[in-house]
Amino acid sequence: MPRSTIFQFLNRQSVLTGSKVRLRPRRLEDAADQYRWRCDEDLCSLDASIPTSFSFAEFLDRYSVELEYPGLTCTPAIDTLDDQHIGECSLFNFDFLSNTAELGVLIGEKDFWGRGYGTDAINILLQDIFTTSDLNKLFLRTLDWNIRARKCFEKCGFTAIGSVTSGDYRFTVMEIVRRESIENVQ
Repeated sequence: MPRSTIFQFLNRQSVLTGSKVRLRPRRLEDAADQYRWRCDEDLCSLDASIPTSFSFAEFLDRYSVELEYPGLTCTPAIDTLDDQHIGECSLFNFDFLSNTAELGVLIGEKDFWGRGYGTDAINILLQDIFTTSDLNKLFLRTLDWNIRARKCFEKCGFTAIGSVTSGDYRFTVMEIVRRESIENVQ
């Protein structure tokens, strides 16, 4: 079966189910969780971002526009199998010449940290990406001190390829290349 182009992949509205989580298209009712996570200083420190200064009404306006016009991103929500919204994945910075993209993952509900939910979300997303799209490689950046995230990404097959500094932050750059074992899954 031929793989979809990046554009076709971005326009899909798939629901993917793993052993612990379900990835699904984001919904407007996710906005309250997203807003709470984007206001949380501890969560924001994990990706070197600044907590949002928007009111919830402003955030909701922007969020609804993102849902209607997602642009060149793919941002599925992460739910537990009993439908609790706990985070999101994000694919962005697509390079259409080399068929690569950047991955981001957020488990916003701290009760689910360190319990394999992020690993499951990444694995089912990788399985889908590498079996259905023409993306050949994903990369990510994680703060060099975030050992829990690095271990999760390594479990999923990512390898460290270097580091980069941005402002006061040092990031480890990791990548994963299309795996033959995934490519041959029916």
